[in-house]
Formats: sequence, C-alpha cells, structure tokens
Amino acid sequence: MVDVSVIVAAWNADKTVVNAVRSACAQVGVTLEVVVADDASTDGTAAAVREIGDPRVHYLRLPTNGGPAAARNAAIDAARGTWIAVLDADDRLLPGRLAGLAASAARHGLDIVTDNMWIEDPAGRRRLFIDERLDAGVERLALAEYVMRNRLFGTRLGDGYLKPMFAAGLMRRHALCYDTTARIGEDFLLVAEAMTLGATYGRVRSAGYVYTTGGISVSRRLRHQDAEAMISADRRLIARHAGSLAPAERVAWDAHLASLRDGASFIAMVDSIKARDFASLAWHFGQRPAAIRHFAMPIRARLDRAGCSLRAARDAAAA
Repeated sequence: MVDVSVIVAAWNADKTVVNAVRSACAQVGVTLEVVVADDASTDGTAAAVREIGDPRVHYLRLPTNGGPAAARNAAIDAARGTWIAVLDADDRLLPGRLAGLAASAARHGLDIVTDNMWIEDPAGRRRLFIDERLDAGVERLALAEYVMRNRLFGTRLGDGYLKPMFAAGLMRRHALCYDTTARIGEDFLLVAEAMTLGATYGRVRSAGYVYTTGGISVSRRLRHQDAEAMISADRRLIARHAGSLAPAERVAWDAHLASLRDGASFIAMVDSIKARDFASLAWHFGQRPAAIRHFAMPIRARLDRAGCSLRAARDAAAA
C-alpha cells in the first residue's frame, strides 16, 4: 500500500528534477511513490529520471507538450497512493513534510492539506512565503475565505500559491483534475473546485516545501493573456457550480473575478505605457478605472507578487 503519491510535472528539467525526486524519496514516516510526468521534454529529463535508480520512481512521457496542468493530470491518473502531493520539478521537500501533513490531515479531518513554504534564491538564502510563526497549528478555511484570500493583487499572499496534498479518494470520487487552460493559478482552481464540492481544507503553520526562484524577468511573470485565461477559468468554475454556491461564496467569487479583470486591465495599461500607446492606455482605463489603484504599488512589486508561480509563467512563455 502506498501512503503518498508525489506527482512531478517536468519539462526540460534535467538540471533540477533529480534533486526534486530525491527529496521526495528521502521522506520518512510514509510509504510513497514518485510519478514523474515528462511533458515532452527535448533535453535529458528522461535519462536523468531513469538514472535515479529507485524502484519507487515511475516515469511517464506525454506525447506532446500540454503544459504543467496536463502533465499533472497524467500523473494523477497513474497515482496509486492514499494521498496525492504536488512537487514542481525545480523545488524540493524537506524531510518529514509528507508524514507531518498526513498526520495533521488525519487529526483535523482534512481532505486537502498544505503548509507554508520557503522561498529560496539562487544564492541559497531563504525566507518564508507567508510571514508567520511556525507553531504547527492548523488554520482551516471555508470556501468563501479561501477565494477572497486569493484575489489577484490582494493585500496578502494567498494560499493558492502553496503546494497542496489531496486525498486521492476525493479526487477520484469527483473526477477532479487540473484545468489545462490555466498556466498560472492552477493549484488554486483545483483546490477551490474541490472545496465547492464539499472538501475540507487546512493549512499547517509549518514549512516543508522549498520553492526555488530563478532569473526570469518580471515582464514574463504575468502576462495579459495569462490574466485573461484566469478570468475564463473563473467563469467556467462559477457556471459549473452556480446552483450550489452559498450567497457568501458567490460574493467571494464575484470579488475574485473582479480582481482578475482589474489585474488584466492594469497589466494592459503597463504594456501600453511601455509601448507609449496612450490611446490604448486611455481605453483600458475607461474600461476598468478601478485598476488605476494598482499603480499605488510599484509596478515591479505588483507583477512580482502576481507571478509568484514562476514555473507556470515560464511554461506560458514557452508554449
């Protein structure tokens, strides 16, 4: 029996995927497997994974490049564990993370559990994603609060950027999968859909996930088309569950959708300023005048916050 299936979506990750997979294999207190879904890489990713030589590591290759969500869906289909944990191919898990999350989920009756994470720069310096005391307490969130916390350009960093661990039974019972049109915010969408269907969610105030940053430019972290894709994904999710949303949940989704629309307009205005296209700037301002408030924060900081999922933006730029 496998306690946890760690799913790793990999695309041209031969320089990093070995460390990611080994960090998963080094977990203690759980039985596990690691399912690496290779998103049609053109480098040495396949050879790197196969050379790890651990029988718990399973490699599968997608015939065509479909993006991180498609790769994760393929890995989920192949997973056999009681839990399914998400790991990006250039990140790492700290020892004991999976056992700790599983224990917290069992103790608090959670279907989805996550934790804080460390942001590690190329020099090896780390900082917490959410600035808090790591006391191992658990914060449970209802759907409305989860959605409100994840508004684009919100005042606080949302849980939607964190890497979740799902009860596999929940995923299979509702045939849940990642939205393959989403290149940014795909974890948020999946967690929110599961919660819409009644799943319980909690975040442990611990940090066992190490998220590595690279030298990607801010201009590629969140593009106008990425924000538009997020808007479309929100609309589809709301339409699917319109009849079951409580009033507070619908208010939260409307606020989330409005934040995406304002964010898309803000990005378009930034692009217009860069291009010195002041007619376009005026048009976008006229469409969403509320978006002008985002200029109160420096543009770089705004786009950096919105693009915290660096791999998703990198995949979007490469697609």
